[in-house]
Amino acid sequence: MMRAHSIGPKMISFLERISIERLDDLRGADAHEIAMRINVELGHRHINAQGMKALENLISLAEGGPGR
Repeated sequence: MMRAHSIGPKMISFLERISIERLDDLRGADAHEIAMRINVELGHRHINAQGMKALENLISLAEGGPGR
């Protein structure tokens, strides 16, 4: 997952907290839904516009977009 633009270890740890451990887990996912799940898990709104873009990049990679 680190191949996606703007994804770092912190975002990966957030994804792992909501049981997303592989790139394939994100195929067909919605970035807003993933962000909401992360925010709920953390107990506060954490995913900002930059985080949303990172999630969108990661989902694009999972679906065979740039970098795959």
